Amino acid sequence: MIVLSPQAAVRAQARAALQHNYARGIAAMVTALLPAFLIDAAMMLLVCCYRLFGSEAFHGHFNTQILFYLTAYPVLITAGVLVSPFFNGYVRVYYRNAFTGEMDLRDLYYYFEEGRYSRTLRLNLSFLLRMLLPGILFFLPVAAYEAISLSLDNDFYGSVIYSDFFFILSVLSIILLTLYSLKYFTVFTLSVEDETRGIKELFRQSKRIMRNHTTDAAKLIFSYTPWMLLCITVLPLLYVVPYMTQGLCIGAKWMTRAVEE
Repeated sequence: MIVLSPQAAVRAQARAALQHNYARGIAAMVTALLPAFLIDAAMMLLVCCYRLFGSEAFHGHFNTQILFYLTAYPVLITAGVLVSPFFNGYVRVYYRNAFTGEMDLRDLYYYFEEGRYSRTLRLNLSFLLRMLLPGILFFLPVAAYEAISLSLDNDFYGSVIYSDFFFILSVLSIILLTLYSLKYFTVFTLSVEDETRGIKELFRQSKRIMRNHTTDAAKLIFSYTPWMLLCITVLPLLYVVPYMTQGLCIGAKWMTRAVEE
């Protein structure tokens, strides 16, 4: 008899939950990501317009480019926050599937309804603010390395060695930020379960749950590393992202139930 590890068991449950729902899962992922693609396209358009018209119109003004980014990025970040309830709806689609085995794509728009939208924005902003300072601290080595590289000759800045070290530092920063964020692993699934719970209580409850499950969550997340690496050469993201999302939602479900029991 083969005994599966907890991470393998969760992944097996995720495959079972998605067996008849993969098409809906892919549709949910694409729909949730569409606003991000549109915002990114808008940013690229703004940059192109600036390079075509702005740099010529304000030639010789050193602060023009800084002014552009100071105005463009806040607008785009604000737009991203305003459409962020799509992420909450995406979590809701998969988390409910973990219990019912059915996906309802209407859940993607669930948090845009009156009475839910403002609360969802407050929740998302609260999460972002909690992650802001740690994110800055963990990515300081990357920023410092970039600044030092820019001060050196151009040959190094465009070299393979520069790119390799930049990639390694970025990956390490992402891993550290991921590990830090694990105490908030169940915040959004708890929000799906109980909409009457206050935002501060959601974060406190998530910390209580993760006090004994941080290692389990880390093992579950990093158990998907081979699948994510395969995306580079073999498997498409359209397969891996729904699979990983479902697994994380099932993991959150069992961690929450373990504490409640």
